[in-house]
Amino acid sequence: MSRCPFLDYESNSLFGNSSDEYICKECGKHMPVDSSEVKYVCKAEYGDEYKKCHIYQNS
Repeated sequence: MSRCPFLDYESNSLFGNSSDEYICKECGKHMPVDSSEVKYVCKAEYGDEYKKCHIYQNS
């Protein structure tokens, strides 16, 4: 698994992860844990997809 170094995880619930979210430390964008952007770009199972992200490239 490849994970963007700018991706941060914030837990907001005691049980489960229904209100938890990922946060891009570069742009401040908040994304739910089941976001397709997180799954396929920021925290992809294969490859370094986050390196194609314009935010990552411009940092």
